[in-house]
Amino acid sequence: MSVADPQGSEVLDPIEDQRTADAAPARILPDPRLLWLMFRRNILLFSLVTILVVAGVAAWTLTRTPIYQSSASLLVEVATPDVVDVKAVTKDIASNSEAIETQVRLIGSPDVARRAAAVYATLRPSDPLSAADKREVLAQAILGSVSVSRLGTTFVIDVTARSSDPQFATDAANLVAQEYMAAQREAKINANSDAGKFLQARTTELRAEASAADAALQQYKISNGLMSAQGSTMAEQEVSTLNQQIAQAEAELAEKQGRLSAAEGQLRAGGGGADVGAALGSGTIGSLRQSEAAASTKVAEMESRYGPLHPDLNRARSELTEIRSQIQQEIDRILSNLRADVRVASSRLGSLQSSRARATGTLAGNNSAAVGLMELQRRADAAKGIYETFLKRLQETSAQEGLQQANARLTSAAELPDAPVFPNRKLAALIGIIGGFLAGFAAIAIAEYIRGGIRTKSDIEKRLRVRYAGAIPTLESTLGKERATEPPEEYVVSHPFSIFAESLRALQAFMMLGGAKASGGSSGRVIAITSALPQEGKTTTSTCLARTTAMGGARTVLVDCDLRRRGSSAFLVKGPRPGLYEYLRGEASLDEALVLHEPSGMYLLGTAAPQADARDPLTPENLARMTAELRQQFEVVILDTAPVLGVADARAVAACADRVLVITRWSKTSIDAVEATIDILLAAGAKISGVALSQVDIAKYASTGHNDIYNYQRQFRGYYVN
Repeated sequence: MSVADPQGSEVLDPIEDQRTADAAPARILPDPRLLWLMFRRNILLFSLVTILVVAGVAAWTLTRTPIYQSSASLLVEVATPDVVDVKAVTKDIASNSEAIETQVRLIGSPDVARRAAAVYATLRPSDPLSAADKREVLAQAILGSVSVSRLGTTFVIDVTARSSDPQFATDAANLVAQEYMAAQREAKINANSDAGKFLQARTTELRAEASAADAALQQYKISNGLMSAQGSTMAEQEVSTLNQQIAQAEAELAEKQGRLSAAEGQLRAGGGGADVGAALGSGTIGSLRQSEAAASTKVAEMESRYGPLHPDLNRARSELTEIRSQIQQEIDRILSNLRADVRVASSRLGSLQSSRARATGTLAGNNSAAVGLMELQRRADAAKGIYETFLKRLQETSAQEGLQQANARLTSAAELPDAPVFPNRKLAALIGIIGGFLAGFAAIAIAEYIRGGIRTKSDIEKRLRVRYAGAIPTLESTLGKERATEPPEEYVVSHPFSIFAESLRALQAFMMLGGAKASGGSSGRVIAITSALPQEGKTTTSTCLARTTAMGGARTVLVDCDLRRRGSSAFLVKGPRPGLYEYLRGEASLDEALVLHEPSGMYLLGTAAPQADARDPLTPENLARMTAELRQQFEVVILDTAPVLGVADARAVAACADRVLVITRWSKTSIDAVEATIDILLAAGAKISGVALSQVDIAKYASTGHNDIYNYQRQFRGYYVN
């Protein structure tokens, strides 16, 4: 739907546009149909770029020298080094990454390349590089063609040779791998032989040193009386026994002193010794306590029964006092026994300590001699240990004689390649095709990006927010392979049922239907046709539209308001005669100024010559008078204005029209220029009906989108007569 703005211009319905805006986020990816149409209209560009890229890749591939590649694989067998193992002498490889990388460097070393060159010269004597004076050149050729790499973090090493000669690549890879293993075997054999000679001489020396050290040790023991039983001397055994007894005596003394201290502490606390632990455990004390309890009970009964001076009560009290005296005497005896036990334990401990002091003195004398004994013992043990180690190494080295193998083995030998690895023609073809497609798509994207002109109905309605009036094709595009023999303004008259004429009738229908007439009901419509820039087909469209409308039976007049270019007038006005200038100045009547185009029945109000002075005849008063008079005589009045962006007269002419049609050249005029034109016209009060595309190539236009009518023009071929 569309609505009229406050000035009468027709713009898109804001409610419908809002629905479109709300629905737009739902489409994340572009419409596949639009992408296909975009591709179809650029198919020639895509094909050309793709062919050029594929041809370039093919030319590059065919001019390259073929390179053949062959690989051999080595498995490095690692071992953990041991300081007392013969493998440490014969240089086994440690199982760490640095060691493997070292072997990679050794395989690719010049020494291995020279060994491989020597074998190659024997294997291929006919090769020019096999000559004796070319041996170093051959070694450098092998070294340059071979690359050595570790396979990931494994112990596998790949030896790869690349050369234009497939046989040389195969030989180089195999010989480098084989000579590396041969070099390893030779190195291990030499190392093992050198180690055996060294160990034999050294073992003889160490055997004599160990025997001399052991003899000196035994002689020292005899001289200093350090012979021992069960691993220790007599003095050491005596001191050990006394230490155990002293520890036991100290524990007993501490226990008895603790019991005495606890008892004395209880006495000082004022308990009278009644709660002393030793006393509590005494049977005598227990019996006396029972007697004390019975006497206390008896005294308590008598005190409640008799007076304080009763004889029986006094006698009972005397008995109670006697019992308590006996209890205290028994407690004192127990404490005296505790003190005696402490004195006895202390005396025993002192005796034991004196005995230990004497035994320690004897032991100190022996220890002075033991220092020298231990030194001799260490020397003898060290000499024996070194001797045994070297003897073991000598035995292992002797066992390894002639059994040395390389720390690597050949897991797969290089084979003669049957096809070059460079250039990879299959890969090159794939890259060429994919690269060609990508370059073609990139070219389409760039071409679409740099096309800044208006191309589709969507561009007009969504970006300019005005109605789409239609598209006027170029005459050549409607004829196909035929050539146009007459200009469009004449062709539309001579071929009224052509595609070109039908596009003008569609534009006429758009401008005539749904628009309000001027006041009066029977007066004609005034339609202004304008553009943003020159050379957009405005004048041709105005002339063709006026002739088509006149041929349809409506009295039509075309007014050439482009006073500087007089494009419409050039078709009919020939030679000096009254025209628009004279009419607006009042020097001629309307009938005198009009020119009839008899084939179509269209009238023209034009000028015989371009504007010669600066006075502007297109004033609002003159335009109002002219349109009022034209309305009375004609049903349709078409005003061909000057370009809006360059000439100010166009604004006044457009403002006096009932409807304004903006013509823009298809795929050429920029959005910004048309948008500026619409803003200027709206500011002048013009009533814009819509925007039409001119000079359209319908073959390309049909691929711009499914909403464009020319996408279906082939289905209507039978309706047109060109």
